[in-house]
Amino acid sequence: MERWLKGVKRVATSSNDAECSKTVRTENAATTDPNDATTTSSSTVSKTKKRKYNESYISFGFIDYNGLPLCMLCSKLLPNSSMAPAKLRRHLETVHPEYKDKNK
Repeated sequence: MERWLKGVKRVATSSNDAECSKTVRTENAATTDPNDATTTSSSTVSKTKKRKYNESYISFGFIDYNGLPLCMLCSKLLPNSSMAPAKLRRHLETVHPEYKDKNK
């Protein structure tokens, strides 16, 4: 029964429950210790992928503007997450379908 209650905060109704909830709170405090190196180091690591501009993106109609893709046809500045070739191609085919078969 205690493994189901691990991590659950309970309200004490009797003296036995008060002792039990006190131990549960101490276990919770021990698992979420702010000074623990494993919790702080994993939370500060950035998991976003920064893409870099590639010269082949000019075939989709995009140039590099301070590390971000800028559409030459509509002057729209896209976020770094949109720098994947599939997303650039999708922009070209949906927003500018008349230019999708043209070369550079």
